[in-house]
Amino acid sequence: MVFSVANVAFDFDLIQKYDNAVPRYTSYPPATELKDDFSSLDWEFAITESNQRQSPLSLYFHIPFCQSACYFCGCNVIVTNSKNAAKSYIDYLSKEIDFTSQFIDTRRPVTQLHWGGGTPNYLSLEQVDSLWENINQHFKFADKAEISIEINPRYVDKNYIFFLKEIGFNRISFGIQDFNP
Repeated sequence: MVFSVANVAFDFDLIQKYDNAVPRYTSYPPATELKDDFSSLDWEFAITESNQRQSPLSLYFHIPFCQSACYFCGCNVIVTNSKNAAKSYIDYLSKEIDFTSQFIDTRRPVTQLHWGGGTPNYLSLEQVDSLWENINQHFKFADKAEISIEINPRYVDKNYIFFLKEIGFNRISFGIQDFNP
């Protein structure tokens, strides 16, 4: 059965087919795979196994800050207009990159990198540059790597976009949920 509302057609059978719970697509591993008894030794073993496979790397960096709340969002976020809030987070994230990269075989190329959130364009250009430089010090990128970032279009200008392109981002995901002003 197909019905329409305001010139939009809905396929009720298709909606019923996919009307079940699934893990969030942005989470890897999905929350259903997280275990309380996963130890630091398990973590080291998983990286060792991954190094032995010599598979390419996909990196995700969560930037949890937002200038305003989006009520559709299920992400772990910190809503604040204080741009200083991200400073200590970026410092700790850089330390985590320094630490974790020691365990990863540097011959493994990064084929995908994604900054998600929150709103990664919450960061100042200086913070973006600092984080980007730290990542590049520790990882090498494949020639055709997809380097993407989520952007809230309410808080970006062309200079920010051009800067992202200049340093190496080649994909932007705009978080547009509604075109109704």
